[in-house]
Formats: sequence, C-alpha cells, structure tokens
Amino acid sequence: MLPVFLFMTSWMNWYISLPLIILTSYALGRTRQTRGTPQPTETNSHPFPLFTWSSLTVLAGFILLMILSGWGEWCNQHPDHIVRNACLRELVASPWPVMFPDGDTLIYNIGFWLVPALAGKTAGLDAARFVLPLWGAWGLYLSWLWLCVFSGRRSISAALLMILFGSLLNLTFWLELNPIRLHYFGITEQIMCSANASVPVILMFTCLASGRIPLPWLPILFTAVAFYSPLAALGGLPLFLCQGIMQWKAQPAGNSPARLLPSLAAAAILGLCFLLYYAHVNAPSSQAGIRMFYTDMQDILLIATSFLIYAAFCWRDARRNPLFTTALATGLLLPFFYVFGDVNDLLCKGSVPVMTCLLAFLVRTWSQRPGLRKWIAFLLILGMAPRFNLPYYCCSTDILLNKLQQQERTCPPEQRSWFGNKIHRIAYAPQAQIQTAWGNTMHHPGHRWYPYYSGTPGPAYRLIYRIPPTCRP
Repeated sequence: MLPVFLFMTSWMNWYISLPLIILTSYALGRTRQTRGTPQPTETNSHPFPLFTWSSLTVLAGFILLMILSGWGEWCNQHPDHIVRNACLRELVASPWPVMFPDGDTLIYNIGFWLVPALAGKTAGLDAARFVLPLWGAWGLYLSWLWLCVFSGRRSISAALLMILFGSLLNLTFWLELNPIRLHYFGITEQIMCSANASVPVILMFTCLASGRIPLPWLPILFTAVAFYSPLAALGGLPLFLCQGIMQWKAQPAGNSPARLLPSLAAAAILGLCFLLYYAHVNAPSSQAGIRMFYTDMQDILLIATSFLIYAAFCWRDARRNPLFTTALATGLLLPFFYVFGDVNDLLCKGSVPVMTCLLAFLVRTWSQRPGLRKWIAFLLILGMAPRFNLPYYCCSTDILLNKLQQQERTCPPEQRSWFGNKIHRIAYAPQAQIQTAWGNTMHHPGHRWYPYYSGTPGPAYRLIYRIPPTCRP
C-alpha cells in the first residue's frame, strides 16, 4: 500500500487525497480479524522467523533474478524495458505529477517505480537503479514467505518452484502448438517482461491464498491490484469475491456488516480515481471481445500445458476448496476473452492471479505429499517455463558478449542452432543504449509506444489530479 499512498499524496489534489488517506488509513488500522472457525484456506502452521540463513539465501537469489532480468539496467534487457527504463527516468527527473512539454501527463501503471524513484530524487538516478531490483526482490521474498505459510513449511524448494512455474513451453513446442493463441506466462517470464505489473499482484494473491488477509482489507487491496495492473484486477475479481465470501461465512456470529463500510467506501472512491486516471490514456482503443476456444484438440493441449496439468497434482487435496475451484474455472474461461495489444494482454496480465493461486496449491501439495515431488520436479524441468529468459541471462556479461562477437565472424547464422541465433540476436540489442538516444524520456516520437502512455487532462481529471501551474491553459 505504500506506493498507493505515495501516488495519492503526489498526484491527487489535496482536497481529494487528504480525506481519502484518512479514510483508507482508518479502514486498514481499525481492523482486527476475529478468528472463530479456521478459514478454509488456512493451515495450522506455527509462525517462523522472518530472517534465517536459508531465507537470506532465497532473498539473495531473488535479487540476482531481478538483476539478470534487466531491472535497473545492469544487464541486457527484454525489449519491453524500453518503456520501463523511460518510466523510471521520467519519475526521477521530473516533478510529480509528471507533465510533458505539450501539456500531456504521464498515465501508466507507475506504482512499482514510485519507491525507487523517490530514492532517485534524493540520491540520483543510480540510486533508483540500485533500489529497483531490491524493491522487486523484496516483493518476491514476501510472496515466498506467504507460500510457505500456506504450505505449512518453509523451504528453499518453494522458491525453486516459483522460478520454474509457468506454461510448459518445451511441451508446447514439441507438440507443435501455437503459444500465441494461449500462453499463461510463468513467474520468471512475468518478472523479466513486466515485474512492475506482476510482482505486486503475485504478492497480493499469495497473501490472499493464505487466508490471512482480514476481511475488511480485501476491497482496498483489490483496488490496489487495479492500480498496479487493471487487467490483473479483472482476472482476479472472481478470486477476491470467492475469498471474501469464504471469510464472511467463517466469521463468528454477531459481527456487524457495518464494519465493512469504511473499507468499501475507501475502495470505491479509490477505484473511481484510478479508473478516471487510466481512462485518460492516449492509447487507441484496444480490440476486445469474445473468441471461440476449445474448438479442436490443439486448444485442449494448449490449456493442459498452460496450467491444467498442475491442477491435476493438486486435485485430490484441493478439489473441495472453493478458491482452488474458482481459480480453475477462471483459468478455463479466460481464453474466451481477449484484449489485444501486441498479444492478448488479458491472458498475459489477467492470468497472473490464477497462476499465483495455482502455484500456492502446488507448493502445498509438494510440502504435504512427498511421493509426488519427483513427478512435479520432472514436469517443471521437462516443461522449462523460463526458457525464453535464458538467452537474456546468457547475454548479461561483457565477457560473453565479446566472445559472441568473435564467433560472429567465424560462424555464420545458417550454421548456428536456434538457441545460438537467439542469443546472438539478443546480444546486439541492449535496450538501455536505445533509451539514451531519446533523452531518457518515453514521450519521444521515436519511442516504440509513443504516445500511448500519456494523456490529455480533461475537466474531470483536473478535478481529482493536480496540474502544475505552468501546464495550465
């Protein structure tokens, strides 16, 4: 919630932000979850220390993963980082709210960058680049802890499951299926391409699966998900409703529904403010609608290799859990809907809540059923969900890049393997260098997505959000 409060204080007019911060803080602060009957998704695990040598090892691993995935511009990056780099630099260099010379304002899911950008404003851009992978790794670390709470056992293996979890891409390609039609991105892929939208959502839904979120917090946290990723909020709405109903039924008799009113009011007002913010983006209307799916055997195999095989491992223990069945049903229904950008953005972002909840149940199955561990491990290694990340990791050092440049002269492209060509193509496309030519801004005519992440402030926008005096007509 810290970035949400930063956004309210720095982007909104004081007469909106001040009452809203007070109301949200009151709704979060007054809540004490009353535990009568145990909640359906909780385990009777004992609390464990936050930091041990094993947990610090996991945290260090997540930091390394964030760095190798390109966050902070310390290593080679996926092309999507063209806009990620620019967003961080805009937030560090410009006053908040960010306004462009033509009067447009920055409109993007900026929450992930606000804390690193705040560090950059006090100590320079390099400080922001240093804090960024640490901030993301902290979110992954907390997600791992919630997975351990849900499974009842803290283990490094749960972190390895997080890294390997995702669509079984090797099986998809061996079966000659079309991953563009259906591909539920794995945790590692999400981190490499869009940690800004996925890490907060992963944290939120691992916590949701644990059943430890107080009921009055759920509406506010759902609104926070919409702030980080509106499409993830759409995909996660059934899961939030399911968990809320379960916790409502588990409350002891005598609890008044009135205690939900402050959180519902805060969530409604926040939601309207975020909706107004994103509604002003300049991006052209996306193609959205319904498509037919499950029309042939290839679709069945796609859904199976995307996530259904994992559900089979969890079915025996989780089939009576409403959250599991809701996640399963949502994952089966999502392919019927699409919001097109370069790919089906709804599947890329909207599937994160489903996959996160399914990961939680898989980790618990791993913990409680040792006999299945070798089969789960075999499936994850065989499927190798992070295969698209490997070339970027391999191209992260200057030593390797120099070696590849030497091989370029002696080994022409037609003599290389698919993997070798992939590494060479990525090796010569460091996105951070492209960003420098644009003056470190995302509002440049040469930018890949210009001007899709800006918006012209209208009267309703100006009512809620601040406009610097120099930018007013």
